Amino acid sequence: MTKTKTKPMTITELSRVTGVSGASIAALVKKWKLKPTKTGEYNRKYYSAKDCQRIIDYYSSKSKTGTKTATKTAAKDEIIQTLREQIEDQRHQIDQLNEQLKMAQINLSQSQQLQLRQADQIKRLEEPQEATGDVVSSSSSQDTEESDEDTRMSHKTNEDDQGEAGNLSFFQRLFGKKKKIKF
Repeated sequence: MTKTKTKPMTITELSRVTGVSGASIAALVKKWKLKPTKTGEYNRKYYSAKDCQRIIDYYSSKSKTGTKTATKTAAKDEIIQTLREQIEDQRHQIDQLNEQLKMAQINLSQSQQLQLRQADQIKRLEEPQEATGDVVSSSSSQDTEESDEDTRMSHKTNEDDQGEAGNLSFFQRLFGKKKKIKF
């Protein structure tokens, strides 16, 4: 209880001091069954200093409790707001990580496709050598002799083709003669 010197007051004066409506104070006076100690001019009812102090203390303790509750509520609201902000930040981080993951998956997929293409190209380059049975020899003179012989054979074939050109039909001359492939 706050101990201050009070004087006898009316309900209106108590209302100003406590910041509570006159109707609320009148209801409290009725509830506590307080009797006015004296009546002033214009038939004003004054309540004793002791009763006035009791009313003031009642409303001041009530407002302190309300203040404590309001403070607790404000603190809870602040904590909730902080937690919401943290959750939003974490959602943003998760979105960024998901984007990075998507990009990494795309890069991985592209890398795998490139590796498959390279493997196919290597396979295609190796296939003709295996299919024809060509073996790369260490002797460059044999390669040169074989290529010279191949060149002479192709010239001879071209000469034979030109000699037979008169005997070919129009379409055979236009599209060429079928050549036999020797193995």
